[in-house]
Amino acid sequence: MGVVNRILLFFYALFFGAVSIGVILLVLHAVPERVLSNEYQYAVAQWQTGVIAGVVFLISIHLLFCSFSGREKKETASGDIILIHGESGDVTISLGAVRSMVERISSNVRGVREAKVKSTLEHNSENGDCLRLNIKLQVGQDRSVATISDDIRANAGQYLTDVACISNFDLDVTVQEIVSGVVVKKRRLK
Repeated sequence: MGVVNRILLFFYALFFGAVSIGVILLVLHAVPERVLSNEYQYAVAQWQTGVIAGVVFLISIHLLFCSFSGREKKETASGDIILIHGESGDVTISLGAVRSMVERISSNVRGVREAKVKSTLEHNSENGDCLRLNIKLQVGQDRSVATISDDIRANAGQYLTDVACISNFDLDVTVQEIVSGVVVKKRRLK
C-alpha cells in the first residue's frame, strides 16, 4: 500500500472512529433528543452533507479495490537467499554473499575507487526469480566510464553465471562520482 493510500486510510479510520463515538453517545442518551432532532434537520438541509457522504463513499471504494489488488513483482530484502539447483541437490546462496563478491569484483577493476552494490531478488511467477544488482561507483579520471562499466559487467556477469550459477540477473551500473588525483591503494593485513 502506497503512502497516499496509507494517509487516506488514516483519515478514514479517524472519521469512522469519531462516528462510532457519536453512536455510543446516542445509545447512552448523552445528547437530548430535541438537540439531536435539530442537528439532524440542519445537516439534511445542507448540500455539504451530501458532498462529504460522496467523498467518504469514493474513498471506501478506492480502499476496497486497493485491498484486492496485488503486486505483480515482489521485491525482497538483501537477507534472502537464492536457490540453485545442482546435479546432486539444491544449494542456497545468500544475497549478501553475492553482493559482497560483486563489490569486490567491481572494486578490483582498474579506475574504480569505490563500489557499493544494492541487491534485490524479484519474484515473478511468469519469468521466474530475477536477481537485480545496482552497482554504484566512484571512479577516477584515468579511464573511460564506458570501459569501466563494460569491464564490470563482463567480470560480474562471468562470476554470476560461472561461479554462482545464476542465469537470470540484471546489472545496473551507476557512476555517482568522478574524482581526480592519484590514489594509493593500501594493503589490508589479514
